[in-house]
Amino acid sequence: MKENENKELENLVDKAMKNLPLETPSFDFTSRIMAQTAIVPKKVISAYKPILPKTFWLVLAIILIGLLCYTYFSGAPQEELSYGVDSKQIYISKFSNITNGLNYSKTTMYAAVALFLAMLVQIPIIRNHFQGK
Repeated sequence: MKENENKELENLVDKAMKNLPLETPSFDFTSRIMAQTAIVPKKVISAYKPILPKTFWLVLAIILIGLLCYTYFSGAPQEELSYGVDSKQIYISKFSNITNGLNYSKTTMYAAVALFLAMLVQIPIIRNHFQGK
């Protein structure tokens, strides 16, 4: 059925095309097109610039190292936060109190791990893609 429709449409187009004269471009068509392409400005491709430059990371590292050195070498006397109680036990009990009420199914944990791994794999791939490697 479609073949008949296609043949009828083809015959109609053939009849319409027989009556039309053959069109040809003007004599200077090529030279006009080439002149227009010569006028079009070339796009400037900018070099890749990271969002956070290396100087930022250097300054951040220096600040962090400076803070760590200051706290380590400061002459302030160290006092115990609690007398007779181990500070590790305080942090462990606070952490366990927070996580006691959370129950996740195995499927949720597998999905979270899969999402994390997929993200770790995609980061270098996307970085290489945008750096043009």
